[in-house]
Amino acid sequence: MLKRLNLSLSKLIDHELRTAQLLFFFLAVGFTAFTIFGDNLPVKGPLRHEWLNGIDAAVATLILLGLLFYKPIQIRYQKCAYVFMYTMNMVNIFLLYGTSFHIQYAYQFIVAYTISGWFFRDKRNWLIHTAVMNVLLLLVIIVAEKNTASSFDFYATYIVASFAQAVLIHFRFSIEEKLSISEKMYRLLAENSFDLICIHNADGSLEFISPSIKRLLGYDPAELVGRKPYEIIHPDDREIIRSLNLSEPNHPSIQHPSQYRLQHKNGSSVWVETIFIALEETDGIKSTVLSQSRDIRRSKAIQLQLEERTKELERSNADLETFAFVSSHDMQEPLRMISNYMQLLKKRYEGKLDAQADEYIEYANKGASNLQQLLRDLLSYSRITRTQIKGELVDLNQVLADVLKNLEIPIQEKNAKIVCPNSLPQINTDRNLIMLVLQNLILNGVKYNRLEQPVVTVSALVHAHAYEIIIADNGIGIRREHQQRIFEPFHRLHTKTEFSGTGLGLSICKKILERQGGSISVESEEGKGANFKVLLPV
Repeated sequence: MLKRLNLSLSKLIDHELRTAQLLFFFLAVGFTAFTIFGDNLPVKGPLRHEWLNGIDAAVATLILLGLLFYKPIQIRYQKCAYVFMYTMNMVNIFLLYGTSFHIQYAYQFIVAYTISGWFFRDKRNWLIHTAVMNVLLLLVIIVAEKNTASSFDFYATYIVASFAQAVLIHFRFSIEEKLSISEKMYRLLAENSFDLICIHNADGSLEFISPSIKRLLGYDPAELVGRKPYEIIHPDDREIIRSLNLSEPNHPSIQHPSQYRLQHKNGSSVWVETIFIALEETDGIKSTVLSQSRDIRRSKAIQLQLEERTKELERSNADLETFAFVSSHDMQEPLRMISNYMQLLKKRYEGKLDAQADEYIEYANKGASNLQQLLRDLLSYSRITRTQIKGELVDLNQVLADVLKNLEIPIQEKNAKIVCPNSLPQINTDRNLIMLVLQNLILNGVKYNRLEQPVVTVSALVHAHAYEIIIADNGIGIRREHQQRIFEPFHRLHTKTEFSGTGLGLSICKKILERQGGSISVESEEGKGANFKVLLPV
């Protein structure tokens, strides 16, 4: 159906006009031959038999001359066919009357009448023709003096032929109506689509181009029909099209839309995204390809802007990470010296100065210690992005044992209990990084707890596509409105006098897991503990 779209209306009319001219040429010659050389039987009335054939010949000749030389007749070639069919069938009906239904003309009328019905293009004209011919036939049957043919044979044949013609014509008109509606819909879609729709033949040249090419590229469709699409593809992008295997509809090269540039008639470039579909012909040979191209200049410009901004952000983040790494690393030594001298001051002069001086020295010591911890956390945070992930099979049971050794002092100080009800699985991850995650989460469960005995439970589940590690505690809990914000860097919910810390622990955990394609979330209510869920892909 789509291949019919490549014929314009003018070409279709020209093709049918030539067919009509040829048909009426043979009709004029044939009826002229019947007039001169035919077996013309005598007929009743003033008209001679050869004159009746001459009427058909004259009408066919006049129509032929009009179709050859007269434009108004050429436009109405279908009406000319109707005129001839009325003339021919009326002459045949008169022959039935004039020869008293001679058997030769009786069946000649049935054949001509049945065949002529197929030349009508619409049901209304066919019904009018059928009604007129049947009324005239009925009048002839009434006024005819005698019938030399078998009445039963003629009427039976005529009734069967008329019924068969009516059924077949109705079936034909129904099919043509459906095809017309379908073709109209296809034509409306193709001619009014905002996208560029093209049909390519077996050698890749363009058979059909939708009118939208005028808006998109400035060309008229007739300018490109028969040409190769490579002529309007940007030279730098032609290799993209050459790499496509359009003859195989399931080939991976055409499974996804292709983005490339087309050249506008004014010389500029237009970014488009094209989907190619190999069409299967009725003979089973895939020889044509349908392409649908969409203008993506706006989205492409936005994409290029986003890519440039992404690169700028990546450069900025890299600079910030480098700055954080260098500054936190280089500040360690002078801060260590400050802390050492403050401790010496405290050791040598504690109790020798007034109480206010001792208080100032203690504040300075705590400040130096807090700053040292902050620099260590900043250094860890900056190292996460810079460190290469090492994928290896890690036994979480052994990792948990090492974490508990590292946290032995704070666990004893808080009289905490770490519970692992079931054996933990082995997972593929970076051992040092997952150890840092578990250490931060367990330490938070111990630290943010006002009970006499904090309890932290570590468990794990293995799903089809992910490992789930759950660290649950009975601590102070987290309000719902703060459950997302706690993973932001330096975000603290409590003062340092209540709970010590830098506000980077959970941020470090989140960054570690995101680098491995995982995630972390929390479920909690204030005063009822917190459940941290860590997901890592299998």
